[in-house]
Amino acid sequence: MINKYDAPCQIFFDRQIHIPKVEDGMAFKVSLAAHRAAASLCLILRDPVSLQEERHFLPFDTTFPGGPKREGYAQIVQPLPAHFQSCDISIEIEYRNHLPDDKGIEPFLFMADIHVADADAGGDHPLILQPEWIYGADDVTDGQWISAPLPNVLAPGQGLSVQVGRDVLPILPMPAPEFEVSENYGHSLVCKSAKDLELVLSIDGQHVEALSITAGDNVVRLPSKYLNGHVRHLSLKDRSGSVVLFEHHQLMPYIVTPEDVMRRESSAPFPNALLPQTPHRYSALKAVIAGAGAELDLSQLTHALNTLEGGPGNVVRLPLQFPKIDAPEVSVIIPAHNNIDLTYLALCSLLLGYNKATFEVIVVDDASTDETATLETLVSGITVVRHPVAQRFIRACNAGADRARGKYIALLNNDVEVTAGWLDELIAGTERFENVGLVGSKLLYPNGDLQDAGGIIWGSGNPWNYGSGQNPNDPRYCYARQADYLSGAALMVPTKIWQEVGGLSSYLEPMYFEDTDLSFKVRDAGYQTWFIPSSVVYHFEGMTSGTDTSTGFKKYQEVNRPKFKRQWARAYAAHGVEGETPDLEKDRGIIGRVLFIDYAPPRADKDAGSYAALQEMKLVQSLGYKVTFISTNMAHLGRYTEDLQKSGVEVVHAPFFMNPSEYLDRHAGDFDAFYITRYYVAQNVLEQIRRQAPNAKILFNNADLHFLRELRAAKSEADADMLDRARKTRSEEIDVIRIVDVVLSYNEVEHSVIQAYTDGECTVVRCPWVVDVPDAVPAAGARHGLSFLGSFHHHPNAEGVRWFVRNVMPLLAGQNASHHLTIYGSGMSDEIRAMRSAYVTAHGFVQDVTEAYNSHRVFVAPLLSGAGIKGKVISALAHGIPCVVSPIAAEGIGLRSGHDCFVAEKPADWAEAIARLNTDDDLWEKISQNARTYMHRSFSFEQGRHLMREAFEAAELYGAHA
Repeated sequence: MINKYDAPCQIFFDRQIHIPKVEDGMAFKVSLAAHRAAASLCLILRDPVSLQEERHFLPFDTTFPGGPKREGYAQIVQPLPAHFQSCDISIEIEYRNHLPDDKGIEPFLFMADIHVADADAGGDHPLILQPEWIYGADDVTDGQWISAPLPNVLAPGQGLSVQVGRDVLPILPMPAPEFEVSENYGHSLVCKSAKDLELVLSIDGQHVEALSITAGDNVVRLPSKYLNGHVRHLSLKDRSGSVVLFEHHQLMPYIVTPEDVMRRESSAPFPNALLPQTPHRYSALKAVIAGAGAELDLSQLTHALNTLEGGPGNVVRLPLQFPKIDAPEVSVIIPAHNNIDLTYLALCSLLLGYNKATFEVIVVDDASTDETATLETLVSGITVVRHPVAQRFIRACNAGADRARGKYIALLNNDVEVTAGWLDELIAGTERFENVGLVGSKLLYPNGDLQDAGGIIWGSGNPWNYGSGQNPNDPRYCYARQADYLSGAALMVPTKIWQEVGGLSSYLEPMYFEDTDLSFKVRDAGYQTWFIPSSVVYHFEGMTSGTDTSTGFKKYQEVNRPKFKRQWARAYAAHGVEGETPDLEKDRGIIGRVLFIDYAPPRADKDAGSYAALQEMKLVQSLGYKVTFISTNMAHLGRYTEDLQKSGVEVVHAPFFMNPSEYLDRHAGDFDAFYITRYYVAQNVLEQIRRQAPNAKILFNNADLHFLRELRAAKSEADADMLDRARKTRSEEIDVIRIVDVVLSYNEVEHSVIQAYTDGECTVVRCPWVVDVPDAVPAAGARHGLSFLGSFHHHPNAEGVRWFVRNVMPLLAGQNASHHLTIYGSGMSDEIRAMRSAYVTAHGFVQDVTEAYNSHRVFVAPLLSGAGIKGKVISALAHGIPCVVSPIAAEGIGLRSGHDCFVAEKPADWAEAIARLNTDDDLWEKISQNARTYMHRSFSFEQGRHLMREAFEAAELYGAHA
């Protein structure tokens, strides 16, 4: 729509279309339509090689009104110049004048289906998506198209509606049909439907094909152009594109030869897309390269990779050499009885699977009769313990442990393939959590399916391999948690604790239930046992002892079952009924469950709010609760999400659930409490939570009072529209506050405002803020200049920096050339970057925030608006850099100007305070030390834990860990 239509104007588009190579017959194509406007589309074609340029003016024709159908648009085709080698295509709109009619006022211009294709490819193609008409006629000759944001994706059974006057019209009248994809071969889908359906196949968000599904079984062949070995997002939707009946991220194969056939009939290296271990092996190679020293043997590395790809049936045994380690951190114990090729494959994986931790390898040869008996002549740098008479698994492991020199003992089966960092992650697990005595890896089958994600022992005493056969990437199996037992195929114990509990128990000799028993012994000694899913190991289960429990050594699994039960009956007596709710039973050592809900996963290096969210989850965990996190954008954000999972937080994300509503439909009743951050997040879930979990408590963290921040910004900017929006926000925010059980707010000013607007009827408590205070900080003499740190996605930060640069920096620059300001922060706009000068550096995002503190002499926080507590100020104070702050920046922290900071309002006050701190080392040291002392006393983890306990008790949630 052209708002100011009385005068000509131009509309520019930033994005270009780049054609790397112009071929015969290529043309630019676009569909144009218009209402009440005389205008042209200016098409600019430029060859970046020859620098030649052509311009073409393509008129908008008002006889084409637009709408949902192809015939409503003029089909424009402009051939690309045949003499161009490549082509960059830019477009502009030149609006000339208004063409009044009796159907409306404002002029509209429409462009659709912009693309480059063969000039003769075209014709009238039916639309893949068809509008579903729910009100009025199915043909529109005039009117205005209106759009509104929808949830990310609608799950089957969910719906939307539009209110027209008093009529409420369902947008999705189609009920969820009885439809399923029963088999997925990657290149074809087998679908079962209870009735005939008209569907649309979408790949990577593009609607590529209309499908007619008949009742019964259907085979859908996926288009061959997409079968290229890449992972793609596949979905089947109804013809309106509104209801998703099936979706999946999957590898689209370009080879369908089965893995076993390829290994039998060909030789390594194999096509990368064939093997599920390829991503882990690629990660291992990256880790090896990143940590490589001059001693890296590339030929050995290549051989190890080829051996792993070839699998146990194609092993070519060449000499291997492990580095000699004088003081290893870990002793890896591998018991082996025959099966030399399996052991060799495991050793190759140890060479490829890079770890920062140093380790020794101890292979216990348990009376092998094959080449295992001469293993040390093939593999150097390892220790081999010989048993002339077979002692079997328990005695073999204990014998290997007796030779261990490491701080940790890791038991590893010989029928495994470890992945990069498997030891590092296990060690990190022992350091991340308190009082850890045993950790275990996530085990995968060779086909990539989950084998074990930390075992359950039921009240019957029987074990359960949790998650066996499931998707290992499902959020349920991806977060660290306490488990009843960890598989002996890949576990690790601190050597002191191994010795304290006496290793594996002799009463279970020769084998089976020894790993379960070890977990119970470790807990009985007062330690915790943790499943660490970031440590991944492939396990060829059954290749050493078979799978038949009635024959061979596997029979000891049943022989030892009653022995184990007798030994530990009291320990598992209170566990759940066998087979019932394993997804809840698996979580040990908790007093309840809390679901955190926010707009996005926290990214602590991007903004202070994310840092606060992480700390609040840690505080709730410290009270004894299992924490689950879900965001309204349902995103998995790589290492940010993985770091949360490593800390013991279950992170629910797409595609396992497509929106919070879908997750709450199934799991709201699992939770004792909900911790919701931001009012607009709460608006979307409160009603559903109250309906589906009526007994659960809702704690609401407003992050800051949004309406107070908006009111202050409106006052600062003297903007009446902003003031109106702030009033609307106030109404919505207070409505949320009235519904929840407890409100957590960071400062007393906001407490008073909330109580005033709710007539004192809501429960408001102080929200904790936690900061780590470094033991030592650089002295004043090693620092220079000023710094600011903050996310520029947050309006008050940009507003404050602009004010400071314009009003304070000129005063400082006139005093001293060393008064240089460095601006740090994510989301920096071009406007902020344009402030660069001899006295201002716009640095942007900084990975390590200590750079913004430790290099500089004074930290400034010149905020003119905002609300809540200012994490950047607390962090700066904790790092010992004296701060000059505005009254709003100081709000809620409890600072005393002249004692632990300087609070300034007028530019001259700012300049004076900064000058004093820049020139007086004694004053600098005094302010720095006072600030660090105050931060340590008031914002420690223990103080935060005390405040979080008070918040939960205010919601009638007692019983937290002491």
